Amino acid sequence: MSTLGKKLDPYFSARTAWGVKGNRQSFVVTNNPSSIDANELLTVRFPNLHANDVIVPGTARVAFNITLNGGTDANRTVVNNLGRAIVKKVSVKFEGNEMFSLDDADIYLCYRDLWMGKNERMNSAYYGIHHGNGGNTAKIRLGAGDAVAATEPDASIAAAFGSRFAHGPFYQAGLNDGLTFELIFNGRVITSTDISAFYTITNISLEFDAVNNPDLARQKSMQYMGQTFVFYTRVLRHRKLPLNKSDVTWNINLNTPARSLKGILVLFEDPADGAMGPAFARNSEFYYNPLITKVQITVEGVPNQLYTQGMLPHHHWEEIVKEFGREDTYRSSTNMFTTYFRSRCALWLDFRSSDDRKLHGSGRRVENASEGITLQLEKNAQPAGAINCYIYLLMDAQLNIDG
Repeated sequence: MSTLGKKLDPYFSARTAWGVKGNRQSFVVTNNPSSIDANELLTVRFPNLHANDVIVPGTARVAFNITLNGGTDANRTVVNNLGRAIVKKVSVKFEGNEMFSLDDADIYLCYRDLWMGKNERMNSAYYGIHHGNGGNTAKIRLGAGDAVAATEPDASIAAAFGSRFAHGPFYQAGLNDGLTFELIFNGRVITSTDISAFYTITNISLEFDAVNNPDLARQKSMQYMGQTFVFYTRVLRHRKLPLNKSDVTWNINLNTPARSLKGILVLFEDPADGAMGPAFARNSEFYYNPLITKVQITVEGVPNQLYTQGMLPHHHWEEIVKEFGREDTYRSSTNMFTTYFRSRCALWLDFRSSDDRKLHGSGRRVENASEGITLQLEKNAQPAGAINCYIYLLMDAQLNIDG
């Protein structure tokens, strides 16, 4: 509905009444341990809050300082979207029970963030998304020798944030004290000509906002009395497959049962130097296009699923916007469309009966794990070379809370 149409609606209101009055405060809780090295496990626990405190959804994050050490390359820096790229595994636990776990989280989350709007990406300096081309902002922040320190707004952004970055936000769902996050840090975030370079992470802290209000806290407490369900999307990295560019057919079998399978995301990583592969030549926002010409989908032994004549290249875009495209970005901007087939390619197979994201549980039920789902990808042959294929399953899930 247009703005004019809303104003003509007799029930239209520019604001919603009944705002909550409370004292909002930003908390910074130093983690123990406060430093970590690559490939180590970091555990972050929410502290016990005051009885009248309620965490503001979407504000929780882990922040840290990073220092680049070693090597002779004075121009070394980090990949784009450092906050996502530096974490290769994420686990979220509620009262000791794991509700979310994702391997190769950096590959998946960096791709999701490519679908942010232009302004949203510009506002994400704290999470390590570079401003402008070439990553000059990050170079200034980390003291790279080839940084152009006088460039604006790079210099002002660098002065504000320095070497401090954040990973987040988390899936907290207002659950407060019972949440624990486990992160395994990734070594593949430095770009340098000297492979002896390494990083040091210090001053790790948990940051979040909380509102102190007895009525709001009581309402949240009552909400979790008895049995309560929290709906969320479970993302499972099903497999990582080594493939070859020269093949004309790739066959992929998936045997994970699902009560409500939203879809399958297939991402391709080119491990060649200068693409998205080695730790010191990585482009965290480059996703390889294997030039797939047709996708045949068989579900529990039944062929020709989703597309009766097979999924063709011109279907790829209309499929992927069902899950990743945002009404406020992809319809009004050609930024992602113009780069999708060149350097930000992914294959999305949507198994929902409705692609309305407000609906939970519209995914397909897959029970026969012995047959499961088979994908046959037909493609153009290319010069021989290794390709890493990451397969993620997105499923509707719920957390049952007994108050």
